[in-house]
Amino acid sequence: MNVLEVENLKKVFHTKKASFAAVDGVSFSLKKGEALGIVGGSGSGKSTVAKLITGLTEPTEGHIYLNGEDITEKKGAGQREIYREIQMVFQMPAESFDPRRTLGDGIGESLRNSGISKAETKLRVEKLMVQCGLEPELSARYPHEVSGGQCQRAAIARALAIGPSVLICDEITSALDVTVQKQILKLLTELKSNGNISFIMISHDLALVQAFCERMLVMRDGKIAEQGRTEDIIKYPQNEYTKLLIESAIR
Repeated sequence: MNVLEVENLKKVFHTKKASFAAVDGVSFSLKKGEALGIVGGSGSGKSTVAKLITGLTEPTEGHIYLNGEDITEKKGAGQREIYREIQMVFQMPAESFDPRRTLGDGIGESLRNSGISKAETKLRVEKLMVQCGLEPELSARYPHEVSGGQCQRAAIARALAIGPSVLICDEITSALDVTVQKQILKLLTELKSNGNISFIMISHDLALVQAFCERMLVMRDGKIAEQGRTEDIIKYPQNEYTKLLIESAIR
């Protein structure tokens, strides 16, 4: 069964001089426990797709289905319920945390908002931090007091707090050094192994997508240029743009 389905999604932005489609007729599905990679150059529309799925941006056309339910126009309480199921981890983790609050506060916010007691929240936060490879003592630190890798782990712990079924990772390793990138990939692979979470990995790093994702789609100018099994696309690309991306990654 598909946990997520995107059908003919379109987003048009308007400026004083012109209008342009950042996402134009995008359709794909995501199975339970699967990892889907979305790759493409800067401005290809891949991050806009993530914002549309999470409700951060409203689509101009198209539909988004979560477990068979149309969530495209959900508002208010209905949209908050969706956020329990779909979580997103961003490229710059420190910027996604409130600098005036500790990491523990940030990780536990969704739990407290769900009516869970302070004591239970504290226990769950510590468990999440250990799960994500962090010392529980770091919960008392502020975002600027930890490394980029530690902050990204905390961001993943925060996203996992309320048990999402879909985790969207938007360039989450691009601001980290190679060693930390491998550690984060190892963590995501461990999370994927239980089969309860489906992943959308948005990245310009083809090697990362190849290592983590069973399927991938290639975007260019808001459209899907090619999609299929990751290994098939890497080994036998059909689209000229995909061939250029792969050649550039090999160099």
